[in-house]
Amino acid sequence: MKKLTSGLILVAFLGILPMTAIAGERKDADIACDPTGQRLVYDCSVMLTERRSGDPISGAEFSVGADMPSMPGAHNVKPVPAIPHDEPGLYGARIELDMPGEWAIRLDFTKPNRDRVVKKLYFSGNGDH
Repeated sequence: MKKLTSGLILVAFLGILPMTAIAGERKDADIACDPTGQRLVYDCSVMLTERRSGDPISGAEFSVGADMPSMPGAHNVKPVPAIPHDEPGLYGARIELDMPGEWAIRLDFTKPNRDRVVKKLYFSGNGDH
């Protein structure tokens, strides 16, 4: 009976291990935002990759939002859906900020798994960042 119990525990552990590895794969993102000509409106490009391998991630579903770390809760940008581009791993989104300064760009994922990536960028409000 002891061998059977040990065997069941081993099988259960080995069955969980691959799922943990898949669920644990984290994302990385390079974010670049270009001015649109409208004050504090930016077109952002997101290159999404797997953190360990660096491979591009296609088929992801996520929103892009932002908030000011220096004023928590005071300035939040309503999240907008990211739009996939033709290049694997490349997505775009247009954000409209409240004011110049440092912003935490927040990517909230629903697919391929739930995750969040946050990157800080500085926006001058003068058409550059």
